[in-house]
Amino acid sequence: MTKEITITVDGRKVKAAEGLYLLDVLKRNNIYVPSLCHHDQVHPYGVCRICIVEMELNGRRKVMSSCNLKIADGQVFHTTSEKLTKERKILMELMLARSSGAKEVIELAQRLGVEETRFPKEDDGCIMCGLCVKACEQVVGVSAIGFESRGPNRKVSAPFDVEAERCIGCGSCVFICPTNFIKMEDKNHVRKIPLWHVELKMKQCKSCGPDIAPEKQLEYIRNKVKLPENFFDTCLNCRP
Repeated sequence: MTKEITITVDGRKVKAAEGLYLLDVLKRNNIYVPSLCHHDQVHPYGVCRICIVEMELNGRRKVMSSCNLKIADGQVFHTTSEKLTKERKILMELMLARSSGAKEVIELAQRLGVEETRFPKEDDGCIMCGLCVKACEQVVGVSAIGFESRGPNRKVSAPFDVEAERCIGCGSCVFICPTNFIKMEDKNHVRKIPLWHVELKMKQCKSCGPDIAPEKQLEYIRNKVKLPENFFDTCLNCRP
C-alpha cells in the first residue's frame, strides 16, 4: 500500500502518495507551475526546466525542476519567488529565440511576462523537449527517432538524418509535440512525415474504401498482439 505523506507548498500543507513527481502533485492540487516538456504518458525528462521550483532545506533554497522530482515526507517547496521569476523569464527567452513562431511558446512567454527575446531568433519550432523521442520509445516501442549531435547543433532526427526505417507512421510524435513542429500529411493513400523522411502506404477498408492507417502500423500492431492476418481488412464502422 502506498504511504501518504505531507509536503508544504507555498505555506500550504499538501497530502499525496509518497514517490509521486512534484509537478503531478501540484497539478492535482491546482497549484500552477508552467511546463512545456511534461506529459503523463512518458517518463519525465526535465529538459525545458520551465517547471522549476525552490526546495527549502535547512533554511536554504535550491532551484530544481519539478517534473522529475519525486516527493518525500516533510519537504518544503516554493513555486513563486523573485529568483524563480527571473530564471523562468531567461529560459522563456531562450525558447522564444529558438521557436519564435510557435504559438504555444509565444503564449506561455506572454503569460510569464516575456514579450521579446534578447537572443538571435532561429524560428526553428523545436524546443528540444524530447517528448517525440520518448513517446516513440516508451509508448510505441519502436525507437525510430533520436537526438543527433551536441551543443547548438543538437536536434531530433531519424538515424543519420535519412528515412526512419523503423517508423510505423502512427503519428504519436505529431500528437505529443507541444509546438506542432512535427507535421504529418495523409494524401493519395500515403502518409508523409517529412521530418523523418517517411512516406508510408495506407491500408484501405475493403468494405467502404477510406484509409484506415499505414499498412506498416497495422502490421506492427497485428504482430505485437497476435491478431489474425485479416483483422484490419475492414474499419471499425464496417465490422460486424
